[in-house]
Amino acid sequence: MRFVRIVLWSLLLLTAISGVAAWTCPADLGYRLAGGALAPVGLRDLSGSIWNGHAAHADLLGSDLGAVDWTLQALPLLHGTLAAHFTLSGPTLSASGSVECSDTVMEFRDAMLRMPASVAAPALAIPALELLGTIQIEVGHARLQGLLPEAAAGSALWRDAAVGGAAQAALGDLKATFASTPDGAIAGTVRDLGGPLEVAATFRASVGQYEAQARLFPRGDNPQLNEALQYVGQPQADGSRSLEIRGRAFGLLGSGRSP
Repeated sequence: MRFVRIVLWSLLLLTAISGVAAWTCPADLGYRLAGGALAPVGLRDLSGSIWNGHAAHADLLGSDLGAVDWTLQALPLLHGTLAAHFTLSGPTLSASGSVECSDTVMEFRDAMLRMPASVAAPALAIPALELLGTIQIEVGHARLQGLLPEAAAGSALWRDAAVGGAAQAALGDLKATFASTPDGAIAGTVRDLGGPLEVAATFRASVGQYEAQARLFPRGDNPQLNEALQYVGQPQADGSRSLEIRGRAFGLLGSGRSP
């Protein structure tokens, strides 16, 4: 009986020590053990614990997105899944939400991203004009396989939309909504919220490719907006401009655009 008691007490002691070690596990050690699940995102200059940690730098394909803080959930680890709430604070991008990582799949829920509109300039490929204002994206759910989106649903709001550069004009607020389609693509629409520019657009992205068609029409007599629209798309008989965009999701800097 004494031997049994010794074994039981030893097991309890080892369990307690293991629990304390896991709870106080440094963030950098935890990342070395499980960081592969976050690929292609890399973390640098870690501090805190694996449960409540901080990384001074989060890297994606060689780009430093900024600092990230996270709170890790314990129960999903039993199923081999990393689940955490995160906050990203970068010079151009800020974001927050919940993420689950398993194998090469990342799932985001209730995520919000905020960035300057200039980040979207490579996709629109209108070099004469600078995009001004702020884009705020709300994602109810998104699933990524590697870097390829497999499913997504949410909306994006371009606040105080405007252009500068060769011409300066205010566009008003623009809103996009998007969702997954039965064939695995992500499609959506863009509309204005009653500003000086009437916008009706559709877009679609699938397997690294994206395309969009837009009709742009100035409301009222707006010389500045009319001048800016000269750099966008092709003129139509009714006074609107027609814009078509096509490109590669992983080559935005070299994406093509059909005017």
